[in-house]
Amino acid sequence: MKLEKGEQKHYFKAEGEWCYIWTPPGFDPGKPAPLLIHHHGARGYIRDGESDWLDTPSKAAFLRAAMEGSGCVVASSHACGDHWGNPCSVEANAALLKYLEGVDGVDTGRLGFMGGGLGGAIIWNSVLGPFAGKVKAVAVMQAVANLSSVVREQKFKDVLLKAYGVPEDTPDDAAIERIIKYDPMPGLQALEKGTSLPRTIIYHGAKDDNIPPDTSAKMLAEALTKAGGDVKLELFDEVGHNTYAMGKAMEDRLRSFFSIL
Repeated sequence: MKLEKGEQKHYFKAEGEWCYIWTPPGFDPGKPAPLLIHHHGARGYIRDGESDWLDTPSKAAFLRAAMEGSGCVVASSHACGDHWGNPCSVEANAALLKYLEGVDGVDTGRLGFMGGGLGGAIIWNSVLGPFAGKVKAVAVMQAVANLSSVVREQKFKDVLLKAYGVPEDTPDDAAIERIIKYDPMPGLQALEKGTSLPRTIIYHGAKDDNIPPDTSAKMLAEALTKAGGDVKLELFDEVGHNTYAMGKAMEDRLRSFFSIL
């Protein structure tokens, strides 16, 4: 892929998965820009020439805000669809980065992650896996970090287990035993103090009934803090599973946070 000056959107495949890259208006391939990899949520998609996050104005506004704050290029992979952080998605994420390492104008050494919903699981499985020590900043919104709790809370047990090839009627304890090595939370809680971690911001609705803050956002913040990470948790008192509905207030936060890239 050859990028030109200015704003542009390209769709391409990395190891069989559709991906996109979006550059800011002031982009110059002779002056490498930082990279922000976005991770979609449930039912998110990237196809040939289509993406829910690029084609939905309210979603694209969040990506543009991050872009404005840092001058970054934004890229994403379909990552095997509704993956819940499974190995296929992590491999796809790594394939995207490998592809972009060979593209002029993209500085993969200044790397940020952003995502929400089930996209949170791929973020942390990537940070704990092939992206260890490579990510500078992470912003997660209403994002999953604890697969075992999702199973026990039942609301998304069936779709989570489907992503791992586990029958949805598998009893909770047996299901958790099958997926535990892919659950980010135990790995995060086992991190040694001083582990290289990205600066992290967690945005979560205090009234989120889909991904309750007590078993995801709060535990994530505690695990990262225990390991010595630079982490901030923002709980919004009157917000449920819809931090995206905050519009400009969330755009402003993302614009400010990603200015560190």
